[in-house]
Formats: sequence, C-alpha cells, structure tokens
Amino acid sequence: MHDAGQSGQRWSPLVIALLAVMLIEPLYLFWGSDWARWAAHLAMGAVLLTSWRRFGLREVYLLSLCAVLAVLLWHYDPAPGATARIALDQAVFLMAFLFLISLIQEGAMTSRSVEQVGLYLSQQPGGRRYTGLYIGTNLMGVVFNLGTMSLLAPLIRRAELSGPDNALTPVRARRQYCAVLRGFAWSVVWSPTAISPLVLLTLIDGIERWRWIALGLLLSAVMLLVGWAEDRWRWRRISAAALGLAPQVPPPFPAQGLQRFTVVCIALASLTGLVMAVSGRGVPASLIVACPLVLIGWLVVQVRRDGGPVIDGVQRRLGRIATDGLPRSATAGVVLACAGFVGQAGAALLPAQEIADWIGLDEIPAWLFMLGTTLGVTLLSQFGLSPIMMSVFFGAVLGSLPSLPADPTLTALAVATGWAVSTTFSPFASGVIFLSRVSGHSGAKLTYLWNGPFTALSVLVLAGSYWLMTGGA
Repeated sequence: MHDAGQSGQRWSPLVIALLAVMLIEPLYLFWGSDWARWAAHLAMGAVLLTSWRRFGLREVYLLSLCAVLAVLLWHYDPAPGATARIALDQAVFLMAFLFLISLIQEGAMTSRSVEQVGLYLSQQPGGRRYTGLYIGTNLMGVVFNLGTMSLLAPLIRRAELSGPDNALTPVRARRQYCAVLRGFAWSVVWSPTAISPLVLLTLIDGIERWRWIALGLLLSAVMLLVGWAEDRWRWRRISAAALGLAPQVPPPFPAQGLQRFTVVCIALASLTGLVMAVSGRGVPASLIVACPLVLIGWLVVQVRRDGGPVIDGVQRRLGRIATDGLPRSATAGVVLACAGFVGQAGAALLPAQEIADWIGLDEIPAWLFMLGTTLGVTLLSQFGLSPIMMSVFFGAVLGSLPSLPADPTLTALAVATGWAVSTTFSPFASGVIFLSRVSGHSGAKLTYLWNGPFTALSVLVLAGSYWLMTGGA
C-alpha cells in the first residue's frame, strides 16, 4: 500500500466522486436543502461514470434493470418525476451509507487490539466460539445495525491472516464468518433499532412493536440452536486430533485489547446516540455521521502508539484510505444504489390490489401467507435486489392492501424474517457484500455454499413456527 502522497489515484475522478457522495448526502439528510439533494444525485452519477471499468455482469445487469424501470415509470406512473426522485434518494443514501460505515473497518484493519481479540476468538473451542459470535453480533446489532459487520468481520480476517498455516485455519475462519453473518441476519427480526422494523412501521398500520420484538427474539434464539447444531454436525470430523495436528493453546485473555475495542464500540454508540438526540434523526443517518469521527479518533490513538507526528500520521492514513480503501468499495456501493432504486420504483409500478384479487389472497391460511411472504422476499433477493429493498418493496405493497390473511404484526414479522433468510442466502445482501469485501470470499460462496444447509433448515423451522403463531389458521 502506498502513501497517499505517492499514489497516482489521490485526486482521481473516482476518489473525488466517492468523497463527494460521502460529504453531500449527510448534508441533505440533516439539512434537507434541495441543492444538496440534487448535488448528491449528481455525485452518485459521477461514481457510476468513473467506476465503470470495474463493473462486472452484476453491475451491468442492475443498471440495465434501473434503466428499464425508469422507462416504465415515465410511461405508466402518474407522477414519474416525483417517484424517480424518491427512488434516487434511496439509492444515494444506501451508497453513502456503505462508504461511510466502511470507514470503521479501515480503522479495525490496522488495530493491534483488533488483532489480539480476533486471535483470541479464533482459538476458542468451536461451539463456544460460534455461540459467542452469534450472540455478540445480535447484541451489537442493536447499536450498530449494518455497522456491526464493519466491526466484527475485520476481527476474523486479521485472525485468519495471522493464524498458523494449517488445514484448520481456513475452517475456523469459515465457521466464524458464518456465525457473524447468521447473528447479524437474525438480529433484524427483533432489534428495536433495525432498519427493517423502522421502515415497516411507516408502511403497515397497526403493528404492535413489543409483540414483534418478543416473537423475533424467540425466533433468533431458535435459530441460534439450529445454527449451532448445523455447525457442530458439519465439522464433527474436522479437529486437530482427527488431522494429526497438535492442539492449539489459546492465548492469554486480551484484557487490554478487549478494553480498547470496547472503548471504540462505546464511542461509536455514544456518538450515534448524541447525533440522534441533537438532530432527531434515526440510527442509520446518525451512524454515518459518527463513523468518520470515530475513525479519526481511532487513527489518532494508533499513530500515537506507533510514534511520530500525530497530524502527519493521521493525514497519511486518511490518504491511504481515500486512495486505496474507498475505490475497492465502489462496485459494492453501485450494487446497493441500484437495489435502492429498483425497490422503490418496483413498488410504485406494481398493481398490488389487482394481484391480490387474482391469487385470492384473503383465502390463504395465515401461516402459509407468512411463509409465502418470507420466501417471496428471499426469492426476489436472488435477482440482484437487496433484501433491504425487498423489505421496503413488500412493506409498501402489503401496506397498501385493505386486508391481509395475517394481522399486521405477524405480516411485518414475516417480511423482516424474509430479510433475515435472504441475508444468509443472497449474494446481494448488504451484510454479505460487506463480508465478501473483508474476507475475500465471493458472495455466492458465503451464501449458497457455506450457509445453504442452514438456510434450508431455517425455512423448515419457520414453517412450523408460523403455524404455531397463527394456531394453524
């Protein structure tokens, strides 16, 4: 990695466009001026124009789908301009959200405390390690939402790179990636600060939030047992003894490293809460303001630890992040932006009531309707559509109908559960995109190959759970 001053990419058009999105979108979110809104849209367009050389089939497909939906809006929507602006707002927000919360990851990748904690976690017994990571991710998700992945995934990556060169190291890393991804996925169904509930509360009337949290927390606990059992069964024959390797001796408990990492978590939580209290904005918007502030503070501590001038050292580190780290996230930002546009535009175009009448929605048993909703979110998420936007899409569609087979709370829970299932089974899920970027493993490998059996078991368990929740109706 080169110094920012030596990097030919320092002031490249792509870097400037990425920084523009990260600076302008928060201005629009907190001040709401029209010029900031249009400037954010233009900055997002600049990212598309300057990153096209990095596009693969996925990005080309999603951009083509956006173009098709834009044409359909123009021809069939009664207010195409207003609808398109709302869809663009969602797209640029998701792009900026990705770039800004990724900043925490950049600080974690160069932290000795992160390395110490990661090594300690990676060398614990498998069952204990899985449970700790799953529960930890669930709890951290209450505060950090999607930012949880930016904090925990680098822990695993650093441990993977620093671990011994034997057959167990990649297995341990894989099991940890799965535990974190599953814990993040199932925090969505109960967390009081998760994006899905906050959005669905505005789209579906009559939701009992505390009942939703209780049912979601129960489902998350059940999925912990399912995932733990699947993990233990899958790797039952893979151990140091079975491979003829000497057992690893866990390192001493990293009390200081854990303390410093906890300080980072508290700082991020505190700053996010402070921004929420002062501005009245929600967790996602407040989080993207807190992340760069926490990064700067974290870098100051790291530079002081290494010695040398603090200001110059922090500037060099920020330069490296801008020229090397951010461009690597460009295509992931494009994917989320496209998913945001597609979700909003698709919901505006769909004739929801006509489709409900055609399939006889009111005659479907409540448990089967819930299962179908969960599977519908999961299925559409396979076509390059983010589970986040599928939740918004289904919430908008179902919320527009006069009646549903299940009550509003169970309907919203089914949508959120579809988001959870999609997160472990869709390469386009936000958490998977983050994890893929950090781990170096493809989204398809993380979902279909590594989490496919767990997802199948989850669906079977959900079918029974829905039947019990609705009394078989």
